[in-house]
Amino acid sequence: MKTRRPLAVLAATAIAGLGLTALATPASANTTVTISYDAGSKETNVSPDNASGTSVTVSNTRGAAYWLKSTSLIGNDENSCNWTDYNCEISGENTATFEIVQDVAGAVVQITDTKGESITVASFTVTYSDGSSPAPAAPAAPAAVVDVTLDQITSEVLRTWASTATLGSWKQLPESSEITGVDENAGKTFLGAATTPDFPVDIAQRQVDNGWGPYETFNEDGDLTSVFIPAGKPMNINGPTRLYAIWGN
Repeated sequence: MKTRRPLAVLAATAIAGLGLTALATPASANTTVTISYDAGSKETNVSPDNASGTSVTVSNTRGAAYWLKSTSLIGNDENSCNWTDYNCEISGENTATFEIVQDVAGAVVQITDTKGESITVASFTVTYSDGSSPAPAAPAAPAAVVDVTLDQITSEVLRTWASTATLGSWKQLPESSEITGVDENAGKTFLGAATTPDFPVDIAQRQVDNGWGPYETFNEDGDLTSVFIPAGKPMNINGPTRLYAIWGN
């Protein structure tokens, strides 16, 4: 399992079948994003974290190259951006423009600074928009209600933390002080929740201790495998969601 360095903002991160988007940021009319590197914190930052148009221009202020990965962006070789051919490169202190695939909305673009390794150091989202007027909207359907399950917590919390949510709404995880561990978790601290039960506790503890936000893990192919959300942080519900409590000593 490969893990990603922490991001200041996790934008539009979703896992198929789990319906969870953590701290999603709506797309706006930005057509340019800038990637920068903070030598002090050793973090890669993206500003803004979303772009909208028929293409996106990526500016790299760092002295070394970055590479993009997304099926929603097209490189100069007319293939989608990937980390097999590394066909979507932004060389050091340079810019590059990539075509956005038609009809995509809020698609995640992963960024790596290490060629040959599937490690995401930052991300942003893209939405296709050609500036034309949208078609008249159909009458809105009633808001759907979906199940949101948080395992391994006491029944008292389950009664106060609703087990359902409206599709597309924001839902905040319980604060650490609101959760009491029982049985093997008695006396432990609720750090937050993850989309898989085996999320590394040391990473979750580090995110909480440093006041950092959500954290993603990826497999060797660069596919998203899990997301951790610290206690008290919000998430956007776009489908039935099952979460697993992560406990620290």
